[in-house]
Amino acid sequence: MKSNELLDVLKKYLGIERRAQIAKYDSIKKILKKLKKKENALKDKLKKEDDEKRLKRLQKEMNILSVQRKKGVKMLKELKVVRNK
Repeated sequence: MKSNELLDVLKKYLGIERRAQIAKYDSIKKILKKLKKKENALKDKLKKEDDEKRLKRLQKEMNILSVQRKKGVKMLKELKVVRNK
């Protein structure tokens, strides 16, 4: 194989990897938006709730969603750094 042909093969390979990263980035963004909506809905429920047991359960759920979103945002930032290279 000539060097130009090898470079074309390399570009195709890197292109596939790049598209996979972009797809992962986009899917994480969608998931984060859904988690944000759930978190906002839980905030509304927390404001309206009077029962102590339900309040604690909703608060735990809220904490879990918050941690999940933080992890997702961290992953998104890491992918963004890779994406911009």
